[in-house]
Amino acid sequence: MKILICDKLNSKVKSELESIGSCTDISAFENKQDALIEEISNSEIVVIRSGTTLTENVLQHAKALKIIARCGVGVDNIDMSYTKENNIKVTNSPAANLLSVVELTVGLIISVARKITLSDQHVKSSKWERSQFIGTELYGKTLGIVGFGKAGKLVSSIFQSLGMNVVFYDPFVSDWDGVEKNLELNELLSISDVVTVHVVKTKETEDLLSKDKLDLLKSNSILINTSRGGVVDEKYLIELLRENKIYGVGLDVFSKEPPENVEEFKNLNIVTTPHIGASTHEAQFKAGMDTVENIKKILSGDDSAVL
Repeated sequence: MKILICDKLNSKVKSELESIGSCTDISAFENKQDALIEEISNSEIVVIRSGTTLTENVLQHAKALKIIARCGVGVDNIDMSYTKENNIKVTNSPAANLLSVVELTVGLIISVARKITLSDQHVKSSKWERSQFIGTELYGKTLGIVGFGKAGKLVSSIFQSLGMNVVFYDPFVSDWDGVEKNLELNELLSISDVVTVHVVKTKETEDLLSKDKLDLLKSNSILINTSRGGVVDEKYLIELLRENKIYGVGLDVFSKEPPENVEEFKNLNIVTTPHIGASTHEAQFKAGMDTVENIKKILSGDDSAVL
């Protein structure tokens, strides 16, 4: 059984995969796309992270493919329609990256609120003009969470402990424990001091925070996105920030990665990271091991982990 590894994995995870079948690792190839099309032709299992996209054009070369295993949550980099039509089973590891993404979210919110990145750059330029970096406290402010799944609920718990009031928008949540309020999206955007996005990317969530929605934000608000690029109209968001119509932005994900408009970010209160929400040793190990277990289940006839 041939297993194609497309993105870098923890060494123990790779060893576990080698116990299942013969592994071909193209994660370090310079021309990975060419290698992907060549090697996928006779692969029965393909293991990917967010760095590989399996389009219909790529999958048409996969004549023996039975399983696609995604180390992580989102499967928007997989043509799910094609896999269903061709009986290719897809599995992911939705819980493995949870803590790492939440911790990054916390870091981005605090960094933007206190202008930590701008202050850091300032000091490293041998300057000491502290009056430029008056920040804002989070205590007593309102945190709006778009998407109230496991990540959103954990973010809520953390910021409630810091004295924030929490509201959320999630049309799929009708019952919950806690002091949070479930609001319509327009109301949440209008009243929140900090908005953080935690949704998967689907047809319904694509451009969820469009230009019209972003115009509802308060002038002193912060917006954070650690979920998926394309959920927020990033170009208009940066325009609002440049015109001082919002306070700050934190982005770990972008509609196009890497982003092409980085020159526009300079001297703005925006903290950007290169899609590192799941980039901790712990998260990568957990995601990999969950993926191995899912593959074993599917091979044994247990489809409980199949999407």
